[in-house]
Amino acid sequence: MPDSSTSWPKQDPSWQPLLRSILLEIAIYVPVVAAYFWLILRYVGDKFTSLYQDSLALYAIAATLAIVIQGVLLEILTSWLLRRFGLRH
Repeated sequence: MPDSSTSWPKQDPSWQPLLRSILLEIAIYVPVVAAYFWLILRYVGDKFTSLYQDSLALYAIAATLAIVIQGVLLEILTSWLLRRFGLRH
């Protein structure tokens, strides 16, 4: 019977910062994306709906810009928070 202390590989400590980083990013992304979605629906949802009905091409441009701006702002916020918590160099 093998020794139980050697049968399980030891956990690589380099995974801990990665796991912490991923969990922190999820904790950041979920409320920010939910708030963004709520704000868009509440304040510009009607404008996007009328834009969609009036000019599909203009709607596509506005929606794409909204997606890009959200992505850039979310990346800036996430990077700043991760640097602040010391999870990225």
